[in-house]
Amino acid sequence: MEIVSILILFLLSFQVMPVALGIDVRKMSFIHITGSVVFLVLGQLLLFLTGIWLGNRFMHLVSGISRYILFVGFFLIAVRFSMEAFRVRKGERTYVVGKSATYILPAVAQAVNTFLAGILFYFLPLNLSSDIIYLALFSFVFSVLFAFIKNKTLALPAISLLYMTAGGLLTFVSFYFLFF
Repeated sequence: MEIVSILILFLLSFQVMPVALGIDVRKMSFIHITGSVVFLVLGQLLLFLTGIWLGNRFMHLVSGISRYILFVGFFLIAVRFSMEAFRVRKGERTYVVGKSATYILPAVAQAVNTFLAGILFYFLPLNLSSDIIYLALFSFVFSVLFAFIKNKTLALPAISLLYMTAGGLLTFVSFYFLFF
């Protein structure tokens, strides 16, 4: 089950890619680039922790149907990923922002799926410290990688493909929760 949690966190970290693509490393100083990446990672972490906190508050009420809740929740996240893939392909989900402080809103907006998954993590065996480290590490790597991509026109189809792959894998994960 730990591998499934790591896979979910890996796939959720894909969400930072379209926002990181908007970081213009040629026009920004190292401090602004670092601040932008930190905001993206913190957005993921804060919404994940908020989701875990919220899940701990009320998910015990539906613990009798946890398999179905996990299936529906992760299936809906998979559908959202697949739908976002088309918007990313068209360039509608990228952000070009000049200052690192203006990445706060996009960082929170892109982490909504991570928030929903955090709520669902109530039903999974949770090792909070390692899950936070995995999510931070994956989000940081993808943020830095896509911030320094020079050819943005080729990056959008790659991100779209990764979003579609994440949607497909999360669909399999949701069926795993339903049947196993």
